[in-house]
Amino acid sequence: MKPLAVDLDGTLIKTDLFARGMARFCAARPWHALVLLWWLRRGRAHAKAKLASLYPIDAASLPYDARVLAWLREQKAAGRITALATAFDQAGANAVAAHLGVFDHVFASDGRGNLKSARKADRLRREFPDGFVYAGNERADLKVWSAAAAAVIVNAAPALEREAKRRFTVERIFPRDEVA
Repeated sequence: MKPLAVDLDGTLIKTDLFARGMARFCAARPWHALVLLWWLRRGRAHAKAKLASLYPIDAASLPYDARVLAWLREQKAAGRITALATAFDQAGANAVAAHLGVFDHVFASDGRGNLKSARKADRLRREFPDGFVYAGNERADLKVWSAAAAAVIVNAAPALEREAKRRFTVERIFPRDEVA
C-alpha cells in the first residue's frame, strides 16, 4: 500500500487557513492590508508564517471533513503510512497533526518556501521514492497528482473532478460537500 499524503485546506478541513488569517488580520485594522502586501512581497510562505505567529491554530476547533477524517483513520489503522502535506505554515500543520494523531509525517511551508503544487510534488517524490497517493481538492493539486501513483479527489469542482478522472488513476472520490 502506497503512503497517503493529504492536503489540509479544502481537503481535510472545509476552509482555507491562509485566507482566513488574511481576512482576520485586515479586518482588525484596514491599514494592515498594506502590511500584508509588504509581507507578500517577501513571498507567500513568509506571509503565512507571519499570520500563523499572530493567529495560532486551534486545531480542535477546525471544520474537519468528517468523511475524509474517518477514512484517514481507517487507512492509518490498516497500517498505511500517512502524511499531512500542506502549503499552510509548519506551525499550524504541526498543531493539526498533533491534535489528530494520525500522521507519520508533516510537510508544510516553512517561511521561505511555499509548499504548493510543483514544490509539494517534488517534496513528496523525495520522501516517497517508491510512490505515494495524494488527496487534494484544487487545480494546484494537478501537479501533485501527476507525480503520484494515484489521486484521491476531495470536494473538487465538477470540472476538476472530470479532468482528474481523465488524467490520473483515482483511488477514491469524496464528492463536493455542498454545505461546506
